[in-house]
Amino acid sequence: MTRSATPYASAGATKTFEGFDASVPIAGYYRMKMRSGGVRGVVKLVYGPPLDPVTGEELDRSWRWMAFFNGEAIPVERAWPGCAGDPTDEQHYQRAIARQAWAQESAPDSAYADPRKKLDLLSSPLPF
Repeated sequence: MTRSATPYASAGATKTFEGFDASVPIAGYYRMKMRSGGVRGVVKLVYGPPLDPVTGEELDRSWRWMAFFNGEAIPVERAWPGCAGDPTDEQHYQRAIARQAWAQESAPDSAYADPRKKLDLLSSPLPF
């Protein structure tokens, strides 16, 4: 038996990874859950000036990555890169914000009102 003449160390024989760099967030909208067994919401990742936590006005500070889950600020490390596999659009983001606002008023004990709660299918309102 003889050895193969294929040069495995050559550049043509190696494969390259075609994915993305997970260390740098990509601005956009993504679906994710805040906890296992919870409801899905939408995360908005943006790079820009920080917002005042009390008034919501833009601050004159250095730009940074910010994440908003259903309209509420969360740490970027909580969302990225876990949400990167399920991108969506702004329409889904606005719908998730409206659904959470409705649930906070109409069903305050449900997981739709507080995404950090586990979804209980026997006591939660129907999602449509």
